[in-house]
Amino acid sequence: MSTGPETRFRNTKIALFVLVVAAWLTPVYWLVNVALKTQSQLFVQTPTFIFEPTFENFSLAIYKFGILRNALNSLIIASGATAITLVFATLLVYGITRFRFRARNPLLMWILNLRMLPPIAIVIPYYVLYSQVGLIDTFPGLILAYLPLTLPLAVWLLYGFAQDIPRSIDEAARIDGANRWQVFRDMVLPLMRPAIAVAGTFCFLEVWNEFTLALILTGSQTKTVPIGMSQFLTEHSVEWGPMAAAALLLLLPLLVVTYFLQRSLVRGLTLGAVR
Repeated sequence: MSTGPETRFRNTKIALFVLVVAAWLTPVYWLVNVALKTQSQLFVQTPTFIFEPTFENFSLAIYKFGILRNALNSLIIASGATAITLVFATLLVYGITRFRFRARNPLLMWILNLRMLPPIAIVIPYYVLYSQVGLIDTFPGLILAYLPLTLPLAVWLLYGFAQDIPRSIDEAARIDGANRWQVFRDMVLPLMRPAIAVAGTFCFLEVWNEFTLALILTGSQTKTVPIGMSQFLTEHSVEWGPMAAAALLLLLPLLVVTYFLQRSLVRGLTLGAVR
């Protein structure tokens, strides 16, 4: 049996790979283990790994705590904010990278400063304004409130990609008779698809996981996932079983979306790393 340096190196790589995979899968295993146990099975003195599974926690998470309704609210708000963000961000990035004007760099720095703005700094002005115009606990109000957080993120993610798209493509299309809108729609936008997929994914996750704005601006009609998850921490106990069941239910759609977007995400992240 060969024990040369190449074999030892390969075995070390396999061991590190197994270690990394185990570290990633351990929290998922813990979630599955807790979600399938009753409350009494969770607090035994000696943990058991072989037990009779129950789906009671999933029923409690769905019907008692309404986690699927919260997920639907989060999906509507995150999808709306992401769609509006990508429309404005792609147009803004195209204008910044293709037109030279005096306020170009100050505009980019102002957008970067917006990205550093913590949600707690804007939540009170939003609450006062929304109380006056009746946008508290509404989907349009939540979607508009998240734009100052997602728009700077998308602009700076797309800026590097758009800047590296050769201007000769624009010039060739203009020579062929295309106007500015046609150049953007038919030439630049298709080339930016991987970057748009990455920016859209990050913006969606930013809104999906945001807590501060949702805590103040949502109500019974628009309660989102982070607020719904906080309900498992009651005054007298922590509902570990339903909380783990809800986490598993919410993990599934994100895995499905990531599976279908993985090619665009990998390509977009790789291009970003190279540039």
